[in-house]
Amino acid sequence: NTLDAITGADTSICYAVAGLTLQVNPLPEFDLDDSYILCVTTNGTEILDPLVLDTGLSETAYSFEWSYNGAILATETGSSLMPTGGGTYSVTVTDISSSTVTSCVNTDTTEVIESAPPSLEVKLVTQAFADNNVIEALGTGIGVYEYSLDGGPWQDSGTFTNVSSGTHEVTARDKNGCGMVSTSIFVIDYPAYFTPNGDGNHDTWNIPGIGSSAKIYIFDRYGKLLKQISPTGSGWNGTYRGNLMPTSDYWFTVEYDEPLTGNRKEFKAHFTLKR
Repeated sequence: NTLDAITGADTSICYAVAGLTLQVNPLPEFDLDDSYILCVTTNGTEILDPLVLDTGLSETAYSFEWSYNGAILATETGSSLMPTGGGTYSVTVTDISSSTVTSCVNTDTTEVIESAPPSLEVKLVTQAFADNNVIEALGTGIGVYEYSLDGGPWQDSGTFTNVSSGTHEVTARDKNGCGMVSTSIFVIDYPAYFTPNGDGNHDTWNIPGIGSSAKIYIFDRYGKLLKQISPTGSGWNGTYRGNLMPTSDYWFTVEYDEPLTGNRKEFKAHFTLKR
């Protein structure tokens, strides 16, 4: 023994060397995305599957505690959860199989964002027989929407210009994949030509959809009245008193009620008969 010269205390150190087993248990390994899309008020056109937050871990090897906006969801104890609304979701996972001493814990958080198909309003913002027919569509709702005319390319703007006459279908869809809606609109304009050759295509000339109160008068190039027709009738077949009229330009005057204003108006232009 070695004694301290001043205090007389024993300063010798006694020790032994022994083996030590160190067990390292890994944290539960999983990774939720930073955010997810939850489709609400769907109409069957959504392309996203019902949302499931899934850790992918075994329910026998781990325990799970889910929270929504900071509040623990006492009944949610499984490895996955189906959100019912938008907000912040978190899950705390505890390893219950490797060691009851360490009980390693890992937590992850994600944001669930709601989206939905739009409500769609479509209107023709130009008057009948405009040089440039313009349709405007507006999708409203919690989503981000884009638009298509008659199945054409998708665009962020709901404005379509230089639209031809006739019936058109406008579609708005959620960019997040939560569905779409479509609606039809009729654009009033006159056909630039017709071909009365009996093949079933463009055999008569008329201005459909302008209203039953409209009156249409057709003239030759010299101003001679050839026919008065109704937009609800069969149209002009290219004859005058039973005789076939030749290929040429023909003029018309239409008296109608403007759909946007209700005012009685008159419009004149010409079209071509082709044989």
